[in-house]
Amino acid sequence: MSYSTQEQENLDAVRKALDGAATDFGKLSEVFAEDIEWTITGHGPVARTFHGIASLIDDAEQDLFDRISGTLRVAQKGTWADGNKVFVHMTSAGEAVDGEPYNNEYLYIFTMKDQKAVTCTAWLDRHAYYGIVERIRL
Repeated sequence: MSYSTQEQENLDAVRKALDGAATDFGKLSEVFAEDIEWTITGHGPVARTFHGIASLIDDAEQDLFDRISGTLRVAQKGTWADGNKVFVHMTSAGEAVDGEPYNNEYLYIFTMKDQKAVTCTAWLDRHAYYGIVERIRL
């Protein structure tokens, strides 16, 4: 696939963050703008729009991270660019604090500005997310 200079720079920035997330899911946030607008699609307590990295972590991701022993590992399935959009298909894997495996699959659409994601629409297996949150009470 042939990309414009802007598209390639955006892809490179996202891929670099994904490379770091291969051993630590949290490193994906290195490509996020501080004031990112992050929308998790669907239904349930975390299916909404978060404003800023702190809100995303505090109000959605921390509930998951607190239930994981160690870190989540990310595997890239594909990344593509179109204009200022970068599309990411990835999976994550880890072990819950109760010893059970945790696996999820995601599709993210990032809107990029200056090689930072300023918005994201996220699709994920919320059944896996809610399953671990409901199973392990903290």
